[in-house]
Amino acid sequence: MAKLAELRQRIRAVENIQTITRTLATVAAAQLSRIRRRAAGLGVYAGTMREILFRQQDYLARAGLGFGSVSWLLREREPVTNLALLVITADRGMCGGYNLEACRFGMEFWERSRKAGQKVRFVLKGAKGVGYFKRHHAEIRHQEGWRRGGIGAADVERLLGVLLNLYRSGEVDAVHAVYTEFQSPIRRRPRAVRLLPVELPGGRIEQGAAEAIHKWYYEPAFAEMVDELLAVYLRVQLLDMLLESCASEQGARMITMEEATERADKALQEYRVQHNRLRREAITIDLLGAVFASRAAAGTGFTRAGKG
Repeated sequence: MAKLAELRQRIRAVENIQTITRTLATVAAAQLSRIRRRAAGLGVYAGTMREILFRQQDYLARAGLGFGSVSWLLREREPVTNLALLVITADRGMCGGYNLEACRFGMEFWERSRKAGQKVRFVLKGAKGVGYFKRHHAEIRHQEGWRRGGIGAADVERLLGVLLNLYRSGEVDAVHAVYTEFQSPIRRRPRAVRLLPVELPGGRIEQGAAEAIHKWYYEPAFAEMVDELLAVYLRVQLLDMLLESCASEQGARMITMEEATERADKALQEYRVQHNRLRREAITIDLLGAVFASRAAAGTGFTRAGKG
């Protein structure tokens, strides 16, 4: 009976776990859908921004001018001895290998930079990344978690301000970021990109469109407006990385919790089979005991009657 009671406790515990995992999978699926809709809208805006910058870059190239001379955000610095690395992870676990993959990718970047004689300063988004790099004694210049309300403009401005201050002050010569690119709920890929100095997207403009490229006249000045455009471009790029990382986290959590729910269901089936078998054995033993007891009582009564 003690083993039967233990099995009942296990069944109740697994049922509670299954309820939690199923709920987490449902919540993650809903959040993933919302994030992907937001990312789709951002993609249209980012595409237009890239086209504007690329057209102005192409115009200056046709005029024999370098786009890098226009803005400090575009100028390459030599030699590159100090780097800032933004690593985006989650605050919570229960999402498979999402956090560990991003942290290991950041660690590989750090090791390559150290071998090249470069010093890396870390800017960390997410409690899991903070814990990981603290254990490895990294130099952390800024750390923060995620708001419960999701990704907002304040998060982008705060992170961008930290990165721009490090770059503008000359403390670092380049800024890179490690995030997880979302491809599907079951497929994601850690990536490293350079944020500063800004790398404008390359490509080719079709002949008809190329003939229509012309200089835009900005007020108050071309250089100031390019700086503003590049700042907006950086904000869009940073927001896109946050959305991609968040979508990857939710996709990983959804798949992980669905798998945990399936494993809990299999465990419940096994425990219920064991429970039913033990229950049948206990009932059989009780019945046999009752039969033997009745026969013994009947035999005792017959013997006494005969003696009398």
